[in-house]
Amino acid sequence: MTDVALCACPDYDAANVASAVDRAVALCGGMERFVRPGQRVLLKPNMLSAAPLEQRVTTDPAVVRAVGKLVLKAGGRIIIGDSPAIDKVSRISRVNGMKEVATELGAELIEFCRPILARTPQGSIYHALELEETALTADVVINLPKLKTHCMMLLTMGVKNLFGTVVGPRKSQWHMHAGANRIMFADLLLDICRTVKPALTILDAVWGMQGRGPNNGTPCHLGFLAASCDPLAMDLALAPLLGAHPASFPLYGAAVRRGLAKSDGSDTQMVGDDPNGLIPKEFQLPVLESAMPVPGFLSGLIRRHLTSRPVQNPELCRGCGKCATVCPPGSLRLVEPLRAVIDHLTCIRCYCCQEVCPANAIHFKTGALVGIVDRLRAIMPY
Repeated sequence: MTDVALCACPDYDAANVASAVDRAVALCGGMERFVRPGQRVLLKPNMLSAAPLEQRVTTDPAVVRAVGKLVLKAGGRIIIGDSPAIDKVSRISRVNGMKEVATELGAELIEFCRPILARTPQGSIYHALELEETALTADVVINLPKLKTHCMMLLTMGVKNLFGTVVGPRKSQWHMHAGANRIMFADLLLDICRTVKPALTILDAVWGMQGRGPNNGTPCHLGFLAASCDPLAMDLALAPLLGAHPASFPLYGAAVRRGLAKSDGSDTQMVGDDPNGLIPKEFQLPVLESAMPVPGFLSGLIRRHLTSRPVQNPELCRGCGKCATVCPPGSLRLVEPLRAVIDHLTCIRCYCCQEVCPANAIHFKTGALVGIVDRLRAIMPY
């Protein structure tokens, strides 16, 4: 049985974060269980974009600092790294304060840029993956995700955060290959997680994001940290507490189907603080949680009616072109500085355009049959 530790943390005050991190790690066995003197330790936060901290897009540096101090105390040598989808690590770290934390910890701050081919564990769907060399060669990987909603995968926590070990443009390639089907993409995320094998995952849920995450949602105060040796166990334990119906969480379906988790959750136990006193009663999940993967044999016409499609609000557009750059199939292009044209026949509904838009100018038009699916799910048992 895997322990998932929950520890209350009301804010990002340094003392409060240090206390919560110390307690969460202690409940997982203490940092000395994971880090030995002289080991290279990769801290992998979520550094999606150069958004101000109050937008709650990235892992808060206060959490990274507290974890880093425990690593140093255990004798580890720290590397902090990520491969952001939107901006460069150098810019993000200046905006959100991660650069100062890295300097304080004496840590190397890097942008992942060296992909190498890695064999995946037995039972994987994908037999080999190109992932960041540092994530594969570090002695210890500590995964530091941010709790956020995600318009494609419903929630992004421990497992999804490791998609950041896929380097640069290869993210778009994987979205093109597997992003048209949420279960396929969940399988990819599981294989990445099992290949990187983080020793410890500590989730920043002091402030998270709800609504249309992971970049343009609404900040939400949650007031806790979570920790576990198993990021999948942590994600599956927290998802129902946040109101996620198992059928709507692709990671759940993929993990149960592959025998990586039990459908009744009996392989996980919560320790630490009572979740009933921490988890908000109303947490706004993405409006697209019912947009489901459609079997390939269905016609393009039916696919377009079953899934929600991205649309642009030109009044909000800044003309940065990031949406067109990131679109895996090249279905979106800017024909004028502030007007996007989206080919919905070739769009794979990966919603990368919405994820990277810094102006929240990409929204969704619900497919005609999604409402019917919603009503059916409302009356169906788990």
